Amino acid sequence: MKNKQNKINEKLFVELYNSGKNDYEIGQLMGLGERTVSRYAQRLRSKKKIKSRNIVQTVDKLGLSKLKNVNIEKQKKLAITDWKIPKGIKGDIANDTFKKYLYVADQHVPEYNVPANRAIHKLMEDIKFDGFRIVGDFMDMSPISHWNEHKRKTLETQRLKEHYIIGNVLLDEYDKRLPKNCDKAYFWGNHEDWYNQLIEKLPVLEGMLNPTEELNLEKRGYKVYEKMNYIEKIGRLSVCHGVYANIHAVKKHIDEFKTNVMFFHTHRIGSRSSSSPAKEIAIIGYNVGCLCDKNPDYLRNKPNKWSHGFSIVYYMPTGYFFVQNIRIVKGKFIYNGKLYNGNI
Repeated sequence: MKNKQNKINEKLFVELYNSGKNDYEIGQLMGLGERTVSRYAQRLRSKKKIKSRNIVQTVDKLGLSKLKNVNIEKQKKLAITDWKIPKGIKGDIANDTFKKYLYVADQHVPEYNVPANRAIHKLMEDIKFDGFRIVGDFMDMSPISHWNEHKRKTLETQRLKEHYIIGNVLLDEYDKRLPKNCDKAYFWGNHEDWYNQLIEKLPVLEGMLNPTEELNLEKRGYKVYEKMNYIEKIGRLSVCHGVYANIHAVKKHIDEFKTNVMFFHTHRIGSRSSSSPAKEIAIIGYNVGCLCDKNPDYLRNKPNKWSHGFSIVYYMPTGYFFVQNIRIVKGKFIYNGKLYNGNI
């Protein structure tokens, strides 16, 4: 082994390592096995010729430059035990006529779309919402996904703890723009439910890596709906992450729920009405868009119908409601005659 390591081009190895390439990629480029790469890297680290991979190098592409070059162990401790919850904005709206709720979902952290989320943050600086809902799949949870169990290369550089750090930072950006007494709730989606599937397989891990705890949701003042397919009903509108995902998902939700419904999950935007059993006001369903990368690696550049979006719901004291299902195009949308641009 020593003879083989002595023949390794140290200068090239260091250059590839510092560029962010993982052990598998370095091995492919230099004709080495992953174990050889790993051992040689450890040897160079002991000589202080390279730094630990625990230094964050890729966060900048997610728009979190303040985490760049920060020791990840320090950030883990901060995120898990000493996270300081940002205070909400001062001044609350007292409106007896209606309540305004902001609904977002499917950020899939760390693969969230920065301009789309930033545009919503700018809206939150103008509008004081009475309620805020994150309706599932805020976290992608890919390191524990059953879809990736046999994909060593895919998971090699992924660490769920680090994903939670980014999730906490993004939650801060939402929380500090909400009124202090805002009615907040967080739904577990099918991606968060992968945690339950992991615990079912490995009960010894119960209590570790739980999204509710790692994101400090209760400390932040969120009601947390951990039950899969939880349905929250406010007035005459039922809201869930989404149960059905075929091309007729809106019709399917209306047919099965038999009431007004708004859901996410499919990453598509749509609406549809159906006859009311009481023949008074038509039942209506809304499919709301996503806030994640619209071309993830696993789609392999295939065309898709995904759209960025969110919704605002106005709840009347009578239980009736009005929904604005807003589409975001390249990080931009228009609300109340104003352009919100998340690219600047």
